[in-house]
Amino acid sequence: MHFFFYGTLTHQHANPVTAAIRDALGPGRRAWVRGGLHAVESADGWYPALDPAARGRVMGYCYAAGARFDAATLALLDAYENYVPQRPRASEYLRRRVPVRLARGGVLLAHAYLWNRPLTGALRPVPHGDFARFLAEAGVPALSSGLAGAPARWA
Repeated sequence: MHFFFYGTLTHQHANPVTAAIRDALGPGRRAWVRGGLHAVESADGWYPALDPAARGRVMGYCYAAGARFDAATLALLDAYENYVPQRPRASEYLRRRVPVRLARGGVLLAHAYLWNRPLTGALRPVPHGDFARFLAEAGVPALSSGLAGAPARWA
Protein backbone atom coordinates (compact mmCIF):
# COMPACT_ATOMS: atom_id res chain seq x y z
CA MET A 1 0.00 0.00 0.00
CA HIS A 2 1.32 3.44 -0.96
CA PHE A 3 0.30 6.96 0.00
CA PHE A 4 0.83 10.26 -1.77
CA PHE A 5 1.06 13.18 0.66
CA TYR A 6 1.37 16.75 -0.60
CA GLY A 7 0.85 18.88 2.49
CA THR A 8 0.96 18.67 6.26
CA LEU A 9 1.40 14.88 6.31
CA THR A 10 4.78 14.94 4.56
CA HIS A 11 7.99 14.51 6.52
CA GLN A 12 8.58 18.25 5.97
CA HIS A 13 6.06 19.09 8.71
CA ALA A 14 6.06 18.38 12.41
CA ASN A 15 2.67 17.76 13.98
CA PRO A 16 1.20 15.02 16.19
CA VAL A 17 0.03 12.95 13.22
CA THR A 18 3.31 12.97 11.30
CA ALA A 19 5.06 11.95 14.52
CA ALA A 20 2.56 9.11 15.08
CA ILE A 21 2.86 7.68 11.55
CA ARG A 22 6.62 8.09 11.09
CA ASP A 23 7.44 4.47 12.01
CA ALA A 24 4.58 3.05 9.93
CA LEU A 25 5.74 4.45 6.59
CA GLY A 26 8.93 4.16 4.60
CA PRO A 27 10.95 7.20 3.52
CA GLY A 28 9.24 9.64 1.21
CA ARG A 29 10.12 9.67 -2.47
CA ARG A 30 9.60 12.92 -4.39
CA ALA A 31 6.62 12.55 -6.71
CA TRP A 32 3.70 14.37 -8.31
CA VAL A 33 0.11 13.82 -9.40
CA ARG A 34 -2.07 15.53 -11.97
CA GLY A 35 -4.37 18.15 -10.51
CA GLY A 36 -4.53 21.60 -9.06
CA LEU A 37 -3.59 22.81 -5.61
CA HIS A 38 -5.30 25.35 -3.38
CA ALA A 39 -4.42 26.53 0.13
CA VAL A 40 -7.04 26.68 2.86
CA GLU A 41 -6.67 29.03 5.83
CA SER A 42 -7.82 27.91 9.27
CA ALA A 43 -7.38 29.20 12.80
CA ASP A 44 -4.55 26.66 13.31
CA GLY A 45 -2.68 27.49 10.09
CA TRP A 46 -2.88 26.61 6.39
CA TYR A 47 -3.51 23.27 4.74
CA PRO A 48 -3.75 22.16 1.10
CA ALA A 49 -6.62 21.02 -1.09
CA LEU A 50 -5.93 18.84 -4.13
CA ASP A 51 -8.41 19.16 -6.99
CA PRO A 52 -7.87 16.12 -9.25
CA ALA A 53 -10.03 17.60 -12.03
CA ALA A 54 -7.78 20.63 -12.53
CA ARG A 55 -4.92 20.80 -15.01
CA GLY A 56 -1.44 20.96 -13.56
CA ARG A 57 0.88 19.13 -11.20
CA VAL A 58 0.74 18.78 -7.46
CA MET A 59 4.11 18.06 -5.90
CA GLY A 60 4.53 15.80 -2.89
CA TYR A 61 6.00 12.55 -1.65
CA CYS A 62 5.08 8.92 -2.07
CA TYR A 63 5.36 6.69 1.01
CA ALA A 64 5.12 2.91 1.26
CA ALA A 65 3.24 1.40 4.19
CA GLY A 66 5.60 -0.69 6.29
CA ALA A 67 5.15 -3.58 8.69
CA ARG A 68 3.95 -1.25 11.47
CA PHE A 69 1.16 0.20 9.33
CA ASP A 70 -2.17 -1.07 10.65
CA ALA A 71 -5.88 -0.29 10.76
CA ALA A 72 -5.35 2.20 13.60
CA THR A 73 -2.81 4.12 11.49
CA LEU A 74 -5.24 4.28 8.59
CA ALA A 75 -8.01 5.43 10.95
CA LEU A 76 -5.71 8.18 12.23
CA LEU A 77 -4.96 9.37 8.68
CA ASP A 78 -8.65 9.32 7.76
CA ALA A 79 -9.58 11.25 10.92
CA TYR A 80 -6.86 13.84 10.30
CA GLU A 81 -8.19 14.38 6.77
CA ASN A 82 -11.81 14.47 7.96
CA TYR A 83 -12.60 11.47 5.79
CA VAL A 84 -15.37 9.17 6.99
CA PRO A 85 -15.53 6.16 4.64
CA GLN A 86 -19.15 5.46 5.60
CA ARG A 87 -20.16 9.08 4.93
CA PRO A 88 -18.22 10.33 1.89
CA ARG A 89 -20.60 13.22 1.17
CA ALA A 90 -19.99 14.62 4.65
CA SER A 91 -16.20 14.21 4.38
CA GLU A 92 -13.86 17.13 3.73
CA TYR A 93 -11.55 14.83 1.74
CA LEU A 94 -11.96 11.52 -0.04
CA ARG A 95 -9.25 8.86 0.06
CA ARG A 96 -8.78 7.55 -3.47
CA ARG A 97 -6.10 5.70 -5.40
CA VAL A 98 -4.45 7.89 -8.03
CA PRO A 99 -1.54 7.47 -10.46
CA VAL A 100 1.60 8.92 -8.91
CA ARG A 101 4.63 9.82 -11.01
CA LEU A 102 7.90 9.33 -9.19
CA ALA A 103 10.60 11.96 -9.73
CA ARG A 104 13.19 9.28 -10.57
CA GLY A 105 10.85 7.61 -13.04
CA GLY A 106 7.99 5.20 -12.82
CA VAL A 107 4.31 5.39 -12.03
CA LEU A 108 2.40 3.63 -9.27
CA LEU A 109 -1.04 3.78 -7.71
CA ALA A 110 -1.19 5.36 -4.28
CA HIS A 111 -3.86 6.53 -1.88
CA ALA A 112 -4.27 10.30 -1.79
CA TYR A 113 -6.69 12.57 0.01
CA LEU A 114 -8.64 14.62 -2.54
CA TRP A 115 -10.62 17.77 -1.78
CA ASN A 116 -14.35 17.05 -1.46
CA ARG A 117 -15.74 20.56 -1.09
CA PRO A 118 -16.59 23.31 -3.58
CA LEU A 119 -13.65 25.42 -4.72
CA THR A 120 -14.57 28.86 -3.46
CA GLY A 121 -12.90 32.25 -3.52
CA ALA A 122 -11.79 31.62 0.08
CA LEU A 123 -9.29 29.06 -1.22
CA ARG A 124 -5.98 30.43 -2.43
CA PRO A 125 -4.70 28.94 -5.71
CA VAL A 126 -1.16 27.53 -5.62
CA PRO A 127 -0.19 27.63 -9.32
CA HIS A 128 3.18 25.89 -8.91
CA GLY A 129 1.53 23.00 -7.00
CA ASP A 130 4.05 22.85 -4.14
CA PHE A 131 2.51 23.40 -0.70
CA ALA A 132 5.82 23.68 1.22
CA ARG A 133 7.00 26.30 -1.28
CA PHE A 134 3.68 28.16 -0.87
CA LEU A 135 4.14 28.29 2.91
CA ALA A 136 7.69 29.61 2.57
CA GLU A 137 6.83 32.21 -0.07
CA ALA A 138 3.70 33.43 1.75
CA GLY A 139 5.37 33.36 5.17
CA VAL A 140 2.40 31.57 6.72
CA PRO A 141 2.32 28.57 9.09
CA ALA A 142 1.12 25.08 8.22
CA LEU A 143 -1.78 23.55 10.10
CA SER A 144 -0.37 22.36 13.40
CA SER A 145 -3.10 20.14 14.81
CA GLY A 146 -6.32 19.13 13.10
CA LEU A 147 -6.97 16.16 15.36
CA ALA A 148 -10.53 17.06 16.32
CA GLY A 149 -11.94 13.91 14.71
CA ALA A 150 -9.07 11.58 15.57
CA PRO A 151 -9.61 8.38 17.55
CA ALA A 152 -9.20 8.91 21.29
CA ARG A 153 -5.91 6.98 21.47
CA TRP A 154 -4.27 9.54 19.13
CA ALA A 155 -5.68 12.80 20.47
